[in-house]
Formats: sequence, structure tokens, C-alpha cells
Amino acid sequence: MYDFVLKDGLVVDGTRKPPYKASVCIKGDKIAEITDDPDIQGNKIINCQGKVISPGFIDLHTHSDACPLNSKESESMLHQGVTLEVTGNCGISLIPSNKSNREEIREFFSRTIEIGIEDTSLEIDNMKDYIEIASKNPLRINTATLIGHGTLRACVIGFDDREPTNEELDKMKNMLHEELKNGAYGMSLGLIYPPSSYGKLNEFVELSKVIKANNGILTVHLRSESNLVSEAVDEMIKVAELSGVHLHISHLKLIGKPQWGNSQKLLDKIEAARQRGCNITCDQYPYEATSTGLSALVPGWAQDGGNSKMLRRLKTKDSRLLLDIASEMERRGGEKCVGISSTHGHIPEVDGKNIEQISRIYNLSPVDTVIKILIQCSGEVSAIYYSLSLVDVLNIMKEMDIAVGSDGYNFSYDLQYNPHPRCFGTFPRFLQMVRENNLMPLEDAVYKITGLSAQIINLPDRGVLKVNNIADITVFDFDEVKDMSTFVHSPVKPVGIYHVFVAGVPALIDGVKTKNKKGRVLLKNN
Repeated sequence: MYDFVLKDGLVVDGTRKPPYKASVCIKGDKIAEITDDPDIQGNKIINCQGKVISPGFIDLHTHSDACPLNSKESESMLHQGVTLEVTGNCGISLIPSNKSNREEIREFFSRTIEIGIEDTSLEIDNMKDYIEIASKNPLRINTATLIGHGTLRACVIGFDDREPTNEELDKMKNMLHEELKNGAYGMSLGLIYPPSSYGKLNEFVELSKVIKANNGILTVHLRSESNLVSEAVDEMIKVAELSGVHLHISHLKLIGKPQWGNSQKLLDKIEAARQRGCNITCDQYPYEATSTGLSALVPGWAQDGGNSKMLRRLKTKDSRLLLDIASEMERRGGEKCVGISSTHGHIPEVDGKNIEQISRIYNLSPVDTVIKILIQCSGEVSAIYYSLSLVDVLNIMKEMDIAVGSDGYNFSYDLQYNPHPRCFGTFPRFLQMVRENNLMPLEDAVYKITGLSAQIINLPDRGVLKVNNIADITVFDFDEVKDMSTFVHSPVKPVGIYHVFVAGVPALIDGVKTKNKKGRVLLKNN
């Protein structure tokens, strides 16, 4: 007798195979049978008529590194149908570290991803420590982690803008090898975030050779996604060519009106590199606004040495610094297009307003307003940049080598501020946009958030509905699924996601979370 039978649904198996009506049977943590037998029996029958049965969605790009380390409720990914998230992106991770720099790493992580981690145990230095602590906190969904290059670099070199010595580079390579050997899936670069942005070609190539030797992946937040995006892609293609590593470009996009309409040129450049033998994949999120810290407006040279030195430089109001901030703000759409989502309690009266509005309140220039906010908040400010074109977003979305990653965080719904809606609605919104714009067949859309993602991160037993695969499964209504989160009020559950199974156990039934927590930290099998 099967434990669960998901009966009479439309099976979309994650391989691009056309949908078919069938029942999916679960025993233990595995898919035991997929059958059209109308009399199939199980201990628990769940009627899935009129709904899609698909593999659990895989979010290739999140920043939920701290979630497995504390007892806080993390549920926004589950309600989207996500059963696995990949953390440690954009060059930012909690490991590696050591006793001498643990507090610096903690501050770097918290400030860069704008998430408070005060209640999180950070007595960790490596993958072994991470796994040990994570195993004590039951998870609703699975997580896999990358090693952030910025964290790795900070652990060895600190936050200085310089190249590593040969000895330091060897130490970075050895540390990376150890973390990959112990289960990390690869390394991420965050080339707009110091100290990862201080890295150069040789450093990236040498580290990528270590990743390649361990059958891992190199992900990258490009050095530019605006006026120099083409050159930024060229830089990473060079790394892939010289090292042979699997390169994955995170949240592919074009920021700022001067770049709008150039998405096909960018896609053609990537495809040409593939034709030359490079293994390149990408992901994107389905929104026209981006989100990162307000400090992204501050040039890298002014962040040399870390947050405290950046704040001291901001107070000097150096003319070069003012000009660079103004230029970056203009590239991102100008002061009307830069919104403050949260000052994390420092200046709550400006939360939800854009820089133009705040400038009028302060009677300051937009640049001086940015500097004032950063100084008052010690650099920890979450911002939203309304700077993307829907035409480009949809054009990128149609590509079958491009998966979906939220670039979000696994929140609870009791937040007192409004982070980017992608934390709550990325996957429903993707399916909604596919439906409303008739972008592709349903089986292709499901493939992009399941089978393709599993291939990219190298998970042979997930992402596809087939016998003996792990029973990570999502059941949704394609005609109904919709993102309900907004920029004004983002902590809202989507609609249309009905049932989610993690390792064969229901984590969500009829849109309501259960008490079951069968997720775990997945380790790469080298």
C-alpha cells in the first residue's frame, strides 16, 4: 500500500514531455509509481483533478543561508511551491570564517544582504560546522549551498582592494577545495560587492579550476548589469574558456533605459560562447525592479577596507565620490527609481519612499540624501531599483537555457517591513506571466523551474517525476496561480499553490502548511 496517492492530476514531469493525466504514488521518501490505473489505492488519497502535478520547484538563487541555523519560521518559499533553494549566492556566504574574523564575516553578510541575523548561531567556520548546526533545526524545505567568493576572500585577505599574493591564493584554493569536498555545490562571485569585486581574472581562473576539479559550478553576479554589461559577460566567458568551469550567470538582466532592448544581443553573445564549447547557463527573476543595498550606489573604491572605512569616506563628501554616486543612481533610473524598502528601524519614516521624495523632506540633493541615509543606518539599507524593461524580461524568459531564481530570502509572513516581492511570489509570478503572455507550453515552463534547475546544480534524483526519484512534488492550478505580493505590501501568500511534498511528506496541504519538516541541507556527491 502506498503512503500517498496524488490522484488523477495532469502530470508535467520536468522533462518537457507533454502533460498526461495520471496518479503519482509515494512510498517513504520516493516516487514509487506513476500510473493511469483508476483504482489505484493508498493510505491517503489526494484528489488532484484539474490541477498540475509537477516536481517541486527549485530556486537556484537565494540568500537564505541563515535560515537553517535558527529556529525562526521560514515559509515564503514553501508557499510558492519551492522544495529546494540554493544559497550562498552573489559572493556572499556565512562560511568559511575563523575565530579571528567571524564577527567581520557576520557583519559583512548581514550588511550586504540587508538581513538581520542577531538570533542566528554563527559559531561556524566551515561546511562541517554549518551541517552540524543545521541538522539541529528541522527545515520545511531543502537547501544546498555555494561558497561566496567575497567571504572566502575576506577570510584570507580581508576587505582590502588588492590582488592576493601567491601564498594567499593557494590558501584560498585549499579552503575552497575543502568546502567543496565537504558538500558545497560550487562558488559564487558577487562582482558589484566588495571584496568579491576586487578580484581579477587570474584569481577567478585559478579558483574555477578547483571548482572544475570538484565537478562544481561557478555562479556570478556580473560586474555590471548596465552600461558595461556586455564587457562583464565577456569577462566571465574568458574565465569559463580558460578554466573549463560550468559558468552560471545569476539574475540576467539589463539595468537602465539606455540598455533596454539589448537583451537579444546579450543572449546571442552567450549562445556564441556555448557554440565555442563553453558550458553556460543563467537564471532570472520575473520582475521589472531589482533589489539590493543602497550601498550599491557607492563605488567599489570607496568601500575598500570595509564598511567602517566606507562610512568615513561618505562623511568627507569627496567630489569624486559624489559624482560616482550620482552616475550610478542615474544608470539605475535616477532618484525617482530608487526606493527605500527598509532602513531596518533606523529611519522608519523614509521606508517606502523614493530618493526624490526623501530629498524634498530633507531639503537636500539626491546624492546628499543617499549619503545621509547610509550614514544614519551604518550602511544597512534595503533598496529597490525600478530600472528594468518588461520587453527584455519576457525576451530573456523565453530562453530554454535560463532557469528561475528569486534572489530572495525565505521569510515568515509576520514581517514589519516590505522586502522585494520576489521573496514571496517569484514562482507563481513566473507561471502567471507564462500564462498571460502565452510565452511557452506548460511543460516548458515547468522544465525551467524543475528539471533544468536540477541539471544546472547537478541533482540527479530531483527535478523530474520518475520512479525512485525523491518525492519532492508541487501541485498547482495553472489557470489560477498568481503572485499576490506587491511593493507596497509584500509579505502576502500567492494563490494557486495547493500541495507541496518534501521527501515524500506533505509540507503544504490545500495551501496550509503542516507541522512536517522533512527538509535538510543537501550535500554534493563529488
